[in-house]
Amino acid sequence: MTTGMMVCNSEKKTNAMPSSKRQKAVVPGRRASVAEDIVTEVLLRLPIKSVVRFRAVCRSWATLLSSEEFCRLHRAITKAAGVPLKLMYLSPTQRFDATAAYSCSLSPGPRDNQLLFTLDYAHGSWVEVLTPAPCHGLNLLYDALAKAYYICNAATRAVVRLPPSGDAAAHRISTGLGFDARTREYKVVRLIDGMRLSHEQDTIRCEVYTPGGSHGDCWRPAARGLPFGLRRYAISAVYNAEDKRLPPVFANGFLHWLIQPYHVFERIRGAILFFSVTEETFRCVQSPPVPASNFGQKPLFIAQSGFHLRCYPQLPTGHLVEMDSQLCLVRDLRNDPYHSTLEIWRLLDYSSGDWSLDHQIDLSGYAVRRELREPQSVRVIGSIDNGRSGKKIVITTCKHKVHEKFEKKVHTYDLSTEDLYTILSVTETSKSTYGSLPYNPPASGFSLFEDCLAPLHKTDEELDLSFAPVKAVKEILFRLPVKSVIQSKLICKQWLRLINSESFIQSYFEHKNIGRRPKLMLVGKGFNILGRSINGGDK
Repeated sequence: MTTGMMVCNSEKKTNAMPSSKRQKAVVPGRRASVAEDIVTEVLLRLPIKSVVRFRAVCRSWATLLSSEEFCRLHRAITKAAGVPLKLMYLSPTQRFDATAAYSCSLSPGPRDNQLLFTLDYAHGSWVEVLTPAPCHGLNLLYDALAKAYYICNAATRAVVRLPPSGDAAAHRISTGLGFDARTREYKVVRLIDGMRLSHEQDTIRCEVYTPGGSHGDCWRPAARGLPFGLRRYAISAVYNAEDKRLPPVFANGFLHWLIQPYHVFERIRGAILFFSVTEETFRCVQSPPVPASNFGQKPLFIAQSGFHLRCYPQLPTGHLVEMDSQLCLVRDLRNDPYHSTLEIWRLLDYSSGDWSLDHQIDLSGYAVRRELREPQSVRVIGSIDNGRSGKKIVITTCKHKVHEKFEKKVHTYDLSTEDLYTILSVTETSKSTYGSLPYNPPASGFSLFEDCLAPLHKTDEELDLSFAPVKAVKEILFRLPVKSVIQSKLICKQWLRLINSESFIQSYFEHKNIGRRPKLMLVGKGFNILGRSINGGDK
């Protein structure tokens, strides 16, 4: 049988898939037999949906299919097989306090959009994607209204809400997701520009959260901190990230922030601040050079520095993106009257700061000009290459239509044929008061994701609420009046933590309001207070 021959000869094709004899995924604490090895080889080549379903077969299979070694080998085989990336996009539901995530194929032709998961209590258009490209299979989401972070695996449809952090004094925040290759741990890193409360307190700091890490279920300061010489760079990075809605990009083991030159530098140049996820240290590298012809005709940008106004040439805008596991910078030259293009530069060396201009997308064609030059926002979020049709660049756009309506699209640009394909088009309402413009574009709701079994570590709160006795206590508390629930906080610390959790509070009021009609209360001077339902019946 052909499949059997491929399994037996997998050791010879080391370039196609990893050797299973050097590293085997077995149930921890047991020696694998020949039959178990064969079963494991078969399971490693199943799609994600089948692997997730087979976890319910028995406990040994659940342990095997959830182990870190099996997930890592499955991801390596999937990438070697050339399984293409897919698109995940967020969409508000009919309820105000829920957001749905859907998947979409990036191949031209008819598409079957599938519901991946729903974020309850995540407020519609306020939810944005902070990782346009997957970080070792995971994506980071942020609810700006609730100030809550979510880590999700779109392939397995698993979602975890991160614990809150005390950032009441934060003025600006920029957050990204990275992966520590040495410890095999994910890290959520935040640069926080806090409001100065005293002369001794730092205005800029870095916090790290490690899901399932040894530091506990809480945010902590970065191990090495932020050097004094890079604090101006960090403040500029946070300002640019929030002002332009450009989250940091993870590549080569670093999280990268783009710095606008007029925020820091006296000379015309730019830079990138990057954070080592393993060492938890900051460094800086220079961005690609800007020829004088690109900004010689641009209007001056006036910035305030202390009590003086300084004039700087208006440089082309840009953003960072991870492509082919390398850091790239996309330079937006759409407004150049001589040569309207999008340039894609690739970083060659962190020490020397050398860059290579890999791609130029010409915007002079009619179709490309209409789709990419007119929108207010154009972002390259990654690339796909299935080996048959060649490499394609994935581009998202956002265009203001009327009032609070925005048209958001996803395109693929074929580098060989220079054809532009529209993959998805949605119209969204933005009610955020972000920035100072009357109609601000909605947050990015698009992201690429891969077929990956990367596990999600539950928070301490979720672990406490997952035990059967706690579930029984919750069902009892749901049926008690508010006064009794408040008094139940005094029983023990576990009950106090349970009742004070946001998930319990939301579930409690949902349970109390099931089947109840809204009431109208009439209050007047000299009259009795009368409560009536909307339908007119006395209550």
